[in-house]
Amino acid sequence: MRMKMIAAAGCLGLLLTGCGAGADDDSTPKPAYAELPQKVVKPVPEPTGELQPSPPPGAAFHEIVAFGLREKVLDMVNTDGTTTARCPASLKQREGAKAVCESTWEGLKIEWDILAYTKPDAPNDVKWGAEPRMAILTRDGAANAVYGYFLPDLVRCNNIPEAVLVPIERKMPEYTCQTVTGGRAGKPMPVRVTLSGPYFHCQVRREVHGCG
Repeated sequence: MRMKMIAAAGCLGLLLTGCGAGADDDSTPKPAYAELPQKVVKPVPEPTGELQPSPPPGAAFHEIVAFGLREKVLDMVNTDGTTTARCPASLKQREGAKAVCESTWEGLKIEWDILAYTKPDAPNDVKWGAEPRMAILTRDGAANAVYGYFLPDLVRCNNIPEAVLVPIERKMPEYTCQTVTGGRAGKPMPVRVTLSGPYFHCQVRREVHGCG
């Protein structure tokens, strides 16, 4: 699953676009942006390798779901760290089964609404879906997303906490990051947190290493 997450992290760079390559016309004055106060030089790296311990053979359905939630949490925070999850033993592998599960990352807790389901073409294959009631935004995960896509000299952010609970899939102008390349600060970009990790939307990408 960690290999899958590495690929997902690569896809995150594509999600960050929302912005065309745009020609860099030297005759057009480039806007100047003030540097944000928070310098993030060496963020904790994105998770790599297989998450451990994995469920043993014959593990109960609620244990399998809990392990999957731990993987989802690491995708969301986009940085390494200790994660736990638990689901009620009453969650069974049958269509329509529901439960509320709980996960943590570095002690920060979120709840998930779980639903077991089958597809019409595979009625005997019970899968599960999960929707978080809140998301976790991490400073290092946000910086990792910007470093991974823009490849700047430096990432600066607007006082993003080390980790904080935020609404899922909501743009947050109070939390922004920007690139700094060649001494020039890029446009501050508001972040939103998705199941795949922090997402930054760049409307106009004037240069390879920055937005704005």
